[in-house]
Amino acid sequence: MQTFVIIFEAIIIIVLSVFALREWKHKRELMKQANLIKKRRMDLDDIEIDINRKDSMAALAGALNVIKNNMLTFLESTKSNVVILSDSIDVLSNGADLNREGSQRISESLTGVVEKVEEQLDLVKSCLDLIEDNTGKLTEIDGSVKEMGELLSKSVDSCKDGVTSMEKYENKMKTVSDNLDQSEKILEEFSDKINEINEIGAFIVSISESLKMLALNASIEAARVGAAGSGFAVVAKEMGVMSAKTQEGIGTINDILDNIIESSDQVAGCIQSCVDTFDEGRKEFDAVSGSFRAIDQQSGVINDKMKVILTEIDEITQNSVVTKNRAEQAYFTSEEITSGTQEISQVSEQTSEVSQNIIENAGNLNLMLNGLEKLLRQFTTAVEPVKKKSPRKIKIGVFCIDDNDFWHSVRRGAIYAKKELEVQGAIVRYAFFPKWSDMTQEMPGLMDRMIKEDFDGYVMPGFFIGTVVDRIEDVMSRGKKVYLLNCDINDKEHRNAIFQMDTADSAVLASKIMLNALNRKGKILILEGSREVTSNVINSDTFQDCMESHKKIKIDTLPGTLEAGEIYRQVKEYLAENPDTNGIYVLTGHPAQAARAVEESGLKVKLVVYDHSQEVFQYIKKGIIVAAIGQDPFGQGHDPVIWMYNSIVTGEPLPSEYMKCRSNVVDKTNVDNLLEV
Repeated sequence: MQTFVIIFEAIIIIVLSVFALREWKHKRELMKQANLIKKRRMDLDDIEIDINRKDSMAALAGALNVIKNNMLTFLESTKSNVVILSDSIDVLSNGADLNREGSQRISESLTGVVEKVEEQLDLVKSCLDLIEDNTGKLTEIDGSVKEMGELLSKSVDSCKDGVTSMEKYENKMKTVSDNLDQSEKILEEFSDKINEINEIGAFIVSISESLKMLALNASIEAARVGAAGSGFAVVAKEMGVMSAKTQEGIGTINDILDNIIESSDQVAGCIQSCVDTFDEGRKEFDAVSGSFRAIDQQSGVINDKMKVILTEIDEITQNSVVTKNRAEQAYFTSEEITSGTQEISQVSEQTSEVSQNIIENAGNLNLMLNGLEKLLRQFTTAVEPVKKKSPRKIKIGVFCIDDNDFWHSVRRGAIYAKKELEVQGAIVRYAFFPKWSDMTQEMPGLMDRMIKEDFDGYVMPGFFIGTVVDRIEDVMSRGKKVYLLNCDINDKEHRNAIFQMDTADSAVLASKIMLNALNRKGKILILEGSREVTSNVINSDTFQDCMESHKKIKIDTLPGTLEAGEIYRQVKEYLAENPDTNGIYVLTGHPAQAARAVEESGLKVKLVVYDHSQEVFQYIKKGIIVAAIGQDPFGQGHDPVIWMYNSIVTGEPLPSEYMKCRSNVVDKTNVDNLLEV
């Protein structure tokens, strides 16, 4: 029993000693951190705190972390503001100088302006007189054209009546022509009848000749027979008389018929002459009729064009009135300009005085800026440029995305580094892309221009390499430097160094936070980034390794995306299919989108994420995000640029190809101190 008591006491002593030693180490770490902060060293990692501890040491550690983080936030914001203020002072000073010079030039030019305005007044007055004269003439022209239009309209009507009459006359002439043709046919038939009568007369003459011969024969026979043939002799005598009279009558008829035929021929010749003359006249009439029709058609066209001309003359007259009114307005405006130049002269003098005041105030602001920079130099927040200057201009290109709060802070760090190196005579050219599509389209061309200008080095996130890997190989083969930030790549030959938080350590820290939040049991989703990026692989694998020994923990993974909307959709759909999920470890950007999907699902899911923003802090306050691990974005934008410059100038390599940036954690113990009111 006594042995048991001794062993028990020894165990208690050992436990107490271990606890005391642990507390002593913790206290020593606190004192070391406090002394460094006292020496204005702010480039420190957070003191790790067990969130289950509620004692004074944990409170002191939390307070030191908060003081340090608040001071860092203030200093980094001040550095950003220094850049903005410096640029604003330059713009203000340049603007004031330009204003003053401009005011002097305005004052010198006003005299000439007044003279020109007076000349303009004279010209406008002359234009007014000319416009008024032109308006009167246009009115007269308008009246004359209207009268011409009316006369032309009457001529068109008369021409149409003439065409109608010609058409009627043409119809009647056609009737006459038809009648003449008919008369010619009748005469031809009459001539034929006369010819028939001639033939009958010839027949009668033939009969008469026969009667005459018969009468002669009868007389001879009567004489031969004597008295017995006396009667027959009388008949023969009468037949001879009748034959003579018949021949005499036929001769008379023939004379008449010859006269008729001669007259008929003359009539036929006259009719034929009339027909020929009529045909010729008809051709002439057709030509005259065609001319009248052409005149009628052309008169119609002229009439239509006259109407258009009348419309245009009306518009010209109206425009002349409008032009006159505007010329009068220009005249009055010129008078106002003349009177206003005096006011401009006075304002110009006042502006010159104000510009002088601005220059003086800019000088005061510059003094204040120098004071801020002097104050900032008292604190160590990051690596500083070496004092040694390069005999030539060092050129460094910086590429980065700029689509959320983390990358906004990275950009501010790079800009501050640019400001620091400008004093050293170096050139830092940076390109920040608000969209991934912008980066993939524009970055190769931008890098080509920098290569052409013989830049000494390039800084970019690891996930940019795939876009310009061939160019990276080219510049590194020629001794140029390539530093990565935020995440590493699998092929280490494509970079000289990586600036990021210790990936494995951060994964271990995240696993501890998640285990405490879930009480070491539950289903966890790892929302991974691209596994082509080394840091994502290390982070996810290390986190899963830490969970292996906990049998009540189940792990599921999803290939994440860098698009905010896609992250929200992925988490929303996953939780709908897996409502038994208890925790999500977010390795991609846009953690607030994942938190929004959890909040809308109504499930009790705890998130551990990276990066700090006011949105993330709000979700920590609500208890949806358990903790947000910071990666020092300002330092990731600032430090690679300064380290690259120092290495190029001094020729000394980096302390390590793995340059660790500081980390800190925001959770429910310190979030209230970071939330903006």
